[in-house]
Amino acid sequence: MPKEIKLPQWGMNMNDGTVIKWLKSIGDDVIKGDELVEIESTKVNAAVEASESGKLGRIDIQEGALVPVGTVLGLILNEGEKIEDFPSTVKNNKEENVLSSVNQSEAKPEIKFIASPRARNLAKKLNIELINIIGTGPSGRITEEDVKSYQDTSKPVQHSEFLILNESIPNTGIRQIIADRMYESSQNPQVTLNTTACIDNLLKVQKKLVSEWRKEKIRPQINDLLIKIVSNTLEKHIKLNSHYLDQTLNIWENINIGVAMAVKDGLVVPVINNTESKDNLEISKEIRNFSKKIKENQLLPDEITGSTFTISNLSSFNVEYFNPIINPPEVSILGLGKTSTVLDFDENNELIKKNIIFLSLTFDHRALDGVPAANFLDSLVKNIESK
Repeated sequence: MPKEIKLPQWGMNMNDGTVIKWLKSIGDDVIKGDELVEIESTKVNAAVEASESGKLGRIDIQEGALVPVGTVLGLILNEGEKIEDFPSTVKNNKEENVLSSVNQSEAKPEIKFIASPRARNLAKKLNIELINIIGTGPSGRITEEDVKSYQDTSKPVQHSEFLILNESIPNTGIRQIIADRMYESSQNPQVTLNTTACIDNLLKVQKKLVSEWRKEKIRPQINDLLIKIVSNTLEKHIKLNSHYLDQTLNIWENINIGVAMAVKDGLVVPVINNTESKDNLEISKEIRNFSKKIKENQLLPDEITGSTFTISNLSSFNVEYFNPIINPPEVSILGLGKTSTVLDFDENNELIKKNIIFLSLTFDHRALDGVPAANFLDSLVKNIESK
């Protein structure tokens, strides 16, 4: 029997993926471990590998198609097998609509999705393809409201005669994935607390490490050092090192910090696992390794999953406070604003200059109240200032 090439689930938050490019053609020999098709999902590109050797006999999902996890993308034939003996089939289910192809020359994506009967009837009445609609119901189910919303947004935009359109850019690929994730996050009650911390002592630590790390060819950055400080603070405030799923707060023992990094047309969040057991140098090395992989588009799926707390960094921009959006199912995220020099009074009421960093902590109010979030932020400030 031929081997099905299925879209795997790379992380618990992955529901679907877009076929970006087939790396093999029909009829090509395939060796176990060969990369077959490039997929874009969860803000990163990854390739589905062959689970056994053979010949690529059929491609069911064409480039550009968005399909759910588990979808059969194609078939690998064993020696002596012919593709004619294994035609594509159309699955019929009153709750699922599956588009497939029997003839490769007429190939259409085999896309499986769920829609309510009312949504189907309305879509048929309005002559709207359900494949174009993103479901907001349970498990991505397309509701009647989703169809109505799509109808409204799909109407041509009426521009004023005084407006000259420069360009229209539809949301696709990574931008649409980010949009979906941000929409998902925005459905939860989120509160942001803002404060500042003096980094004078932290700057002294950074200066000391410059000479110590010279042999490693790494220059310490304030933001790298803050990751370890955040990790140490989370050890004393474990409720923020959690996921909120199915009305349950799951508190994790290990601390895996996701670090939001910009990429072309979006961002990714590579994860530094077990930061509680790593020192500043190890963390700094991982950050630079991630940066290199991002530039070379080589991040792996398991390198962007499993975070328990996320840091979003805008310190290189002229931004003080902002409202970072939680990366679900996490319950909190820390935003790092710019550093600045300000005037203040010391304990002797003497005017002094000090360097500060702006901090913004967003938390999920379903899982946490303001007091534990504020306590974490207070401890974080003390830890930063005591370095």
